[in-house]
Amino acid sequence: GDTICDIFCGSGTALIESRLLGHNSYGIDLNPLAVFLAKIKTTEINPSFLQKEYFSLLDRIEKIKNNEIKRPDFNNVDFWFKESVIIKLAKIKKAIKEIKNKEIKNFFLVAFSETVRLSSNTKNGEFKLVRIKKEKRAEFNPDVIGIFRKRSELNINGMSDFYRDVDKKTWTKIITGDSSKDNGIKSESIDCIITSPPYGDSRTTVAYG
Repeated sequence: GDTICDIFCGSGTALIESRLLGHNSYGIDLNPLAVFLAKIKTTEINPSFLQKEYFSLLDRIEKIKNNEIKRPDFNNVDFWFKESVIIKLAKIKKAIKEIKNKEIKNFFLVAFSETVRLSSNTKNGEFKLVRIKKEKRAEFNPDVIGIFRKRSELNINGMSDFYRDVDKKTWTKIITGDSSKDNGIKSESIDCIITSPPYGDSRTTVAYG
C-alpha cells in the first residue's frame, strides 16, 4: 500500500516492479519517449486481445501496396534509412494507425519504435547517433517485418507475464516534467523516493534518440 516515486523513471522498470509488489507509484521524466514507454509498460492489457490484434495487424501489413502509403518526409530521412526500409516501415506504421483501441495501438507503436531503431543506418550501442560506415551500409539489408514481428512477440510475452502477476488494485501515474519542480504531487504523500543520477557516459546512459 505504500507509494513509490521514481523521479527519473526512464522507461518505467521501477514502476512495473512497484505494481508487481503491490505499491502505488509516480514516475517523473523529462524525456517524452521515456514517458510514452513507461505508460505503455505499466498499463496491463489482456494478452488475448493483443494476440488477436497482432495477427490482424500482420495480415494488414502484408496487403498494403507501395502506392497506398505516403512516404515520410523529414530532415535526413535518406541519410538514416535505406529506401526499402522506409517503405516497409511506412507500411507497418499505416497498419498500426488503423488500430482503434488507443492502448493497443500504443503498445504496437513501442515495437514499431524499436523496429525503426534496429532497421536504421545507426550504429548500435552508441551514446550519440552515428551512421554505420559506407561499406557496411552496402551489405546492410535488415528484415524490417521480421524485426517488428520479433519485437512484438517479445513484448506480448512480457505483457502476458505482467498481466498475470500485476496487483490490479495498484496504480501508476507518470508525469512529463522536471522532478525538481512542483508536479502536483501532494506533500507527505510519498513513502519512498527512488533516484539515480543522470549519468553522462555512453556505457550507462540510455540514448533515447
